[in-house]
Amino acid sequence: MDGVIGGDPGFFASAVRDSSIALIRALLFALQWMVVNLLEAALLLTALFAPVAMGLSLLPFQGRPILAWLTGFITLFGIQFGYNLITGLVANRIAASDGATAADLGFSMLLAIGAPLFATLISAGGGVAIYRGLSGTGKSIARTVGGLTATLAGAALTGAIASGAGGAGSAAALTAASQPPANPNSNDPTATGG
Repeated sequence: MDGVIGGDPGFFASAVRDSSIALIRALLFALQWMVVNLLEAALLLTALFAPVAMGLSLLPFQGRPILAWLTGFITLFGIQFGYNLITGLVANRIAASDGATAADLGFSMLLAIGAPLFATLISAGGGVAIYRGLSGTGKSIARTVGGLTATLAGAALTGAIASGAGGAGSAAALTAASQPPANPNSNDPTATGG
């Protein structure tokens, strides 16, 4: 006997190969199921943190947590959309090949390992771009609103001083403005012209 069970050298190899392929395929399907359900759970948890992010955004801190929350939520949707798109493309390819390559492990590996990684990398880059865009837009809006507010406040104060309205603070300014100008020929700073 030459050390092979049953005398057929291909029997043992084919038995191990068939059982190992079934095990690998089962692991890949389980990994794919896990990715889909983890994405759903991540979206749910992120949605539940929206009130916390909104509450923290109302506090007078420099950053806006609602923008970070919104970026994370959009990024998770991007990951799920990209994953579903890749899964649809692979399913279309399998259907176009009349199911001949459905037994191939390459498609299972693509769906279980490649698609989640690819969708995550693409969506993460988009998420960073969205966050930078939102924060840059928010900063420019804040600068514009701040400048506009300062201009309007200055104009309102000037108008209040000129019209005599505006409370105690502007009353002193109005009193000082109603004094006749000092005599430029006099050295006495309290002297008034006239």
